[in-house]
Amino acid sequence: MMRNTNYSIQLGKGCGLVDETLSLLSICNADTTKESLAAYVHDNNYLARCTDRRSMDIVKLVFWPRFMKSNKNVALWLRAIRGKGLMLPQFKQLLMIYCARENAVMYDFIVQYLNEYKATNKTTLPAGCIKQFVDDLVDKGLAKWSDSVKTRNSSYIKAVLVDFDFVNRRGDILPYEVADFTILYLMHELHFEGLSDVAVWNHEDWQLFGLDKYQVGERIMELNLKGGYIAQCTGDLMTISWKYNSMEEFINGTL
Repeated sequence: MMRNTNYSIQLGKGCGLVDETLSLLSICNADTTKESLAAYVHDNNYLARCTDRRSMDIVKLVFWPRFMKSNKNVALWLRAIRGKGLMLPQFKQLLMIYCARENAVMYDFIVQYLNEYKATNKTTLPAGCIKQFVDDLVDKGLAKWSDSVKTRNSSYIKAVLVDFDFVNRRGDILPYEVADFTILYLMHELHFEGLSDVAVWNHEDWQLFGLDKYQVGERIMELNLKGGYIAQCTGDLMTISWKYNSMEEFINGTL
């Protein structure tokens, strides 16, 4: 699944938006459209803690782009997974993938900065590091933001890192271990998108969890059989014999 590589301020419309996402997933079905979802939320005051304008922004500018714009089935998969009882910390890892794909400022900060801090055993985000990242985007001509917008975007990045348990509110970097189910979900999602086995192995999304190619390969091999596939790896080649024929089969067979 392609990610949005444009730098924008859309992250500020929702940041992690975990609770609202859980609520909206519960009312999605195969016939849901952006218009029908917005109408239901409006008519039933479904996000009661939000103003109507805020509710419409959440539906149209956050939830729909993350979970239904590219593939409406994503919302149905996530609804099924949550319904089968996947624990919230693990479920949030799946939500994080889709949030990061839609928001390049979050994706690239994690990959380019946060991963480096973890690799060098830093325990706290260095002061001003998020602001420096945002300033660099503007200096390189990748975004055209005023000083006030840069400040807001820096706060959005920090907020979403907190929402998805990368850091706490003090900026302490938290231990973050990607769950086995997250590995399996991403593997199967990419496979059913039509990627080759080697492309699944080398996909950039693994970097969101701080995994390099070799670590990904190790996890894939460790989950052989348990994950509903048989993988073989030789050098830079990997072949996978897949058991499941759809994401629905994978979800039902794994949880």
